Amino acid sequence: MKLSELALRLGLQLRGDGEIEITAPAPVEAAVAGTITFAVGPKYAAALRSSRASGAIVPEEMAGGAECAVLVSDDPAFDFARVLEIFFPPYRPPREIHPTAIIASDALVGEDCSIGAYSVIGTGVTIGRNAVIHPHVIIYPGVHIGDDFTCHSQVSIREGVRIGNRVTLLNGAVIGADGFGFVEHNRELIKIPQVGSVIIEDDVEIGANTTVDRATMGATVIGRAVKLDNLIQVGHNCEVGTGTRMAAQSGLAGSVRLGKWCQFGGQSGCADHVQVGDRARVIAQAGVHNDLPADALVGGAPAIDLRMFRRMVAVEPRLPELARRLRTLEKRLGLDKVRQKELRGLK
Repeated sequence: MKLSELALRLGLQLRGDGEIEITAPAPVEAAVAGTITFAVGPKYAAALRSSRASGAIVPEEMAGGAECAVLVSDDPAFDFARVLEIFFPPYRPPREIHPTAIIASDALVGEDCSIGAYSVIGTGVTIGRNAVIHPHVIIYPGVHIGDDFTCHSQVSIREGVRIGNRVTLLNGAVIGADGFGFVEHNRELIKIPQVGSVIIEDDVEIGANTTVDRATMGATVIGRAVKLDNLIQVGHNCEVGTGTRMAAQSGLAGSVRLGKWCQFGGQSGCADHVQVGDRARVIAQAGVHNDLPADALVGGAPAIDLRMFRRMVAVEPRLPELARRLRTLEKRLGLDKVRQKELRGLK
């Protein structure tokens, strides 16, 4: 489409030739003639000047330095995401129920829904309007789902789960599997019945092969607008606060409480019963063993303040050298003999 049309659809100010034809969006380093790209700040100015893009979405302070036509934006990354949606609208299967789908006679399916081949919808299930359920999805009895639900293939939703509006579950996610609960009795491991449920609030996205366990009692709660990446484990009775994001292979043991707008890097995790304050950030591969206050920024295992963790990491490669220097100093001061006597005394 013409750049002027794109500017109109985005509601952005155009500076430059609006008659340019835009054929696709592209990252700044790979942009060619006919594409539109974006830059979020001055550190990308050089890349933008050398780019062959025909248009760019930029903040006001970069609008004068670009070699191409620009759309001026307060949030270029957000508006570029909108461009991607315009050029690549999400796939929507036909609004129909495939003849091989099995739907319980008392299940309630809303208007304009699509239910794919070999999906199974159990007794007492309710599904809101405009749902898209791809092939081979299993929904156990008693599940309640809101409007605009999207569920990709191979997802399993266990009994009694409650899901809000505009929720997306990616391939292979399992919602409401039994929590990991056993008690040792007479040298046997006896399973504790997991009789709780899972509540997923509005605007949540859960990644491929991610699992959210049902509560032992009560509910595991995934708050509004939470975004979980692929291959994440959320243990039983956890509560994940509004807007929290967790990257791939991270995990929460049972009964963890995360505040609002937290961020967890890949392969990070929390021990059981940990409480984390709002806006806390946990870097990749960190392990949280103790409660964290609001706005904490931590790394390492066990996790500590990130500034301290970085100093410790910086010292680690020098430890062999520091040990040699320490031994040399001890010999000069005669402390090595004192230490040997102390060790003999301990024996």
